[in-house]
Amino acid sequence: MAEKVAIAACADYAYPRVLAGVRDALKPLGGMKAFVRRRDKVLIKPNLLIPKHPERCVTTHPAMVKAVAELVHEAGGIPTIGDSPAVGGLQRAAAQAGIAEVAAEVGSPLVDFKEVAEVRTDEACTFRRFELAKAVLEADVVINLPKVKTHTQTLLTLGVKNIFGCIPGLRKAQWHLKAGIDHAYFAGMLAELAQIVKPALTIADGIIGMEGDGPGNGDPRLLGLILASGNPFALDSVICRIIGVAPDDLLTIQVARERGFAGTNPKQIKVLGQQIEDIGITPFRLPARFDMQWNLPDFIKRPVKNFFVPKPRVDEALCVQCGVCAEVCPPQAISVGAKGVQIDYRRCIRCYCCQEVCPEGAMRLQEGWIRRLVS
Repeated sequence: MAEKVAIAACADYAYPRVLAGVRDALKPLGGMKAFVRRRDKVLIKPNLLIPKHPERCVTTHPAMVKAVAELVHEAGGIPTIGDSPAVGGLQRAAAQAGIAEVAAEVGSPLVDFKEVAEVRTDEACTFRRFELAKAVLEADVVINLPKVKTHTQTLLTLGVKNIFGCIPGLRKAQWHLKAGIDHAYFAGMLAELAQIVKPALTIADGIIGMEGDGPGNGDPRLLGLILASGNPFALDSVICRIIGVAPDDLLTIQVARERGFAGTNPKQIKVLGQQIEDIGITPFRLPARFDMQWNLPDFIKRPVKNFFVPKPRVDEALCVQCGVCAEVCPPQAISVGAKGVQIDYRRCIRCYCCQEVCPEGAMRLQEGWIRRLVS
């Protein structure tokens, strides 16, 4: 059975155009009523990584959230809006992103992912236990609203990666710590998490995305697109093709295909609406990253990672010593003191959480010296 991905054009974030663009993206899929029934409790899950204004293109644009909430109301559903930001808390992040104002306007409460429920998986899964936000599990329908962005750890953060926000607060840091520099392990967790949450609908904000060293400090990139699908893997695969990335280069798709998940076979994805070959977008500028995927023993990996793998470096001209990087660092390799921000590279696992959340863009990635020499 083919997995459908619909593509619609949308030139900017003027609300009438966004509302029309979301309608156009959903129309080939049967409209919002194909996913939401009367009285359904619908959780809308945007990307609210950190407190940033919409023009920075870090978070899902409020016009997208408003359009989806209004269409849920039209279908008879009861929408709420929730996420678990990396720093700053939901209320602050939503206020900065313009989503708190939208939530009040459309009468959709903000749901903080503080209450947690444990989910046990079956023997077919690699990961047997997840702690998820209770609000996610209590919703009749989850609508996933990612932003099209690059990501220094996972290459891109799209539909599948956006579901990681369903794991509350510091529990996300624990997964980063477990994964270390084994990105395939982390991608496998994300793929299985997507299968557990199973969003009924994923709608990607591809009007203005982010390229370069995303997800928090890259550069805005106009795409002019809204994409929708009932399958986040299929949606991510189509986005990859649009922005010039081979789908298998995205580890979440690669590991999901190995596990036999639907939506990972390009021959079984049907593109509706605009066609990829007619869009004509030049390839995205990708993050300055270098994955170390060799099957080497840990005692070899640890000493050589400084030679090959990019490491976070503080740009002292931009750093204001706010301490956010130290707060989110999974192995607690960062400290802030009289000498400024200090990084213990012996403990650093290269998860790049610090670069991801730095509000000033002061955490840069410096390539390993062997990589620089080869370049």
